[in-house]
Amino acid sequence: MRKLSIVRSLFLLLASAAMPAIGLAQAVTFSAAPNPVPAGQTITFTGTTTLSVTAANAKVTLWFYTSGGSYVGSASQTGINFVSGQPYALNISYATSSGLAAGTYTYNLSYYNSAGTGLSGATGQTDDGSFTVASSGSTSYAITATPQPVNPGETMSFITSLNPGVTATDATVKLWFYNSGGTYEGVAVANGVNFTSGQPTAVTLTYPVPSGWASGTYTYNLSYYNSAGAGLATGKTDAGSFTLTSGSASTACATAVVVGLNWPTVASATSYTVLQNGTSLGSTSLLTYTDQTVVPSMPYIYSVEAFDGATKLSTKTLTATTAAATLTGDPAYCPSTSISSIAPNWSDGIFQGNGSDLWSQTLGSDGNQYGFFGDGGGFGGSNSPYSSFGIGAVTSTTGGSLSGAVNVYGGLDGEHSASKSGKATGILEIGPSNSMDFYALAGISNETSSQTKGGANDQEIVYSTGNAWSWTDNASSWTFCTNGGTATNFCPTIFLQNGSGYSGNTDGYVYLYGGTEGSFFGTPPAGTPSYTYLWRVSTAQASILSDTAYEALTGFNADGTPIWTSAGFSTLNSEMVPVFTDRGPRPLGLSAVTYNSGVGRYIASVEGSINQVAFYDAPNPWGPWTSIGYYNSNPNDNSGGWGNLGEGISLTGWGEGSHGDGLGINFVNKWTSTNGETMWVVFSSDGDASTSASLTALQGQDMDGFSAVPLTLTLP
Repeated sequence: MRKLSIVRSLFLLLASAAMPAIGLAQAVTFSAAPNPVPAGQTITFTGTTTLSVTAANAKVTLWFYTSGGSYVGSASQTGINFVSGQPYALNISYATSSGLAAGTYTYNLSYYNSAGTGLSGATGQTDDGSFTVASSGSTSYAITATPQPVNPGETMSFITSLNPGVTATDATVKLWFYNSGGTYEGVAVANGVNFTSGQPTAVTLTYPVPSGWASGTYTYNLSYYNSAGAGLATGKTDAGSFTLTSGSASTACATAVVVGLNWPTVASATSYTVLQNGTSLGSTSLLTYTDQTVVPSMPYIYSVEAFDGATKLSTKTLTATTAAATLTGDPAYCPSTSISSIAPNWSDGIFQGNGSDLWSQTLGSDGNQYGFFGDGGGFGGSNSPYSSFGIGAVTSTTGGSLSGAVNVYGGLDGEHSASKSGKATGILEIGPSNSMDFYALAGISNETSSQTKGGANDQEIVYSTGNAWSWTDNASSWTFCTNGGTATNFCPTIFLQNGSGYSGNTDGYVYLYGGTEGSFFGTPPAGTPSYTYLWRVSTAQASILSDTAYEALTGFNADGTPIWTSAGFSTLNSEMVPVFTDRGPRPLGLSAVTYNSGVGRYIASVEGSINQVAFYDAPNPWGPWTSIGYYNSNPNDNSGGWGNLGEGISLTGWGEGSHGDGLGINFVNKWTSTNGETMWVVFSSDGDASTSASLTALQGQDMDGFSAVPLTLTLP
């Protein structure tokens, strides 16, 4: 790259000052039109960028330089709302100076936040492209077709810079279109054009592409005519080409429980409304939609209407027939395009029968993996000594090794005696290693030293300041939900996990997932959809312990960004909307969510009974979710599914409170590989495993213990 001038170097320094190496923008390739451009006229740069950060009211700037590196000007597009991982179409116009010399000019790209400083996580581009300022010497032409490719029914613009070498008033310019076989298809016309000999003239021709044109490549010839309609100057055959796509919507999947729709961009469209059999499902500014209202083996007619504000631009239709229901069930969302699969490696799994269950996990800032255990002796123990509310720590960095594992609070040889009695479904550590604060989503039975089996009839925050053994019950102040209360109240069960000590989180919020009070304390009727909701709160302890500091996800904007509502619990409970939905005949709810920095995705586990497990991924804590692994058992004989844990065991009572309950599929993030492609999960249950269980050490054993297995993620 050539040496930068001082002014140019300063602009690049300002543009990159807040831009770390991570979170790179997708490289942008701009189309410049007209190119070449006459001095004094406007040139427009169009391209698409995809950032790995979300930002509101952002700005994109192009900086222009001579071939010698001297700065000549800039142009910007403002008011941009970027969504992480979502493409954004850029359209930046630059009015060239009338005194701009003929020659080649280059440009650089920069991103800025709403405050005007470099947008963190979005790196710009140097030597991003070039354009030419036309000389006034010989005849010339330049034609840029946009959009490219184009869809049937859309209007194309041909932005030109023309120098026919003659002077003429009220002239006409025509582009003649031909298909790949040379058959004439149509013509675009611009009338009233004035040419000056030796001077390039900007002319724009528009052409509505007929909806009946076939997809493929089309060429065009250029002709000039005087005011009387006679030939004016020598035109150009094969002056350019454009590509016509099929323009239709397509399915990402069409299973018994979900249809995923995709469609191409429609030029100038600001939103798309999706209709199913004539009924509107909703509107979005994205190019995808997930329909979970379908039933098996049914044809559906979808329409995707493109709008520019209130003006309808086009309608694309698609017929999709859902598949028949499979015996074991179907994932709630379409397959992921980021992760091909996630599969357990049972031959490397481990089992320690310590009589303890649940095992919700969090990675501490000291590097240890902390897990809650209930109703047992913790690591190395049994049901005697017995702890109802205990905390253990995994210290080994070797996946599957419990060497050095220690009981921190309660359990066999516990470093600190346990005084709390109850159950925790989720645990989170926040803070540096010298000041670790722990939080649990739990129900505390009593404040005595006795270890009563079971949990309380509520769900609340329990916390330990500075360590993992000084637990305080917050129930005297408030609770999230109570058995026998309002069935629609939010009952959080898990925290989002993101790095050691929650250090991977950058927005300052703790995220809590859960269902309703009715689903947490009761058993929904068979076939009832599983809904998971999402709340958040500041990471400050004062906020976590305040019932006025929480926000609920209450909807989504058209661009897929979440809408958060801050209010009292009664309002949040009534306005919250699901962040994850499974409408299948045997629906599974979220069991754990963690951020995998190696693959840059949020990974979620879901669970029903112990042999009903699935995995999903998403770019954000709130989705959109896609499926990466589905392990559901055969409902007729209990075989297969997660680890083949139920084969040969009577279905009577299975998963209904007496046997086979799923007590969490939790990620042991200390054992995640650096590249993220190996993860570990721990699970437990309240009954005996099948003698044909995939984990050999677990065959025929009481599953009330620490069972762990590695998962292999396969990337595309």
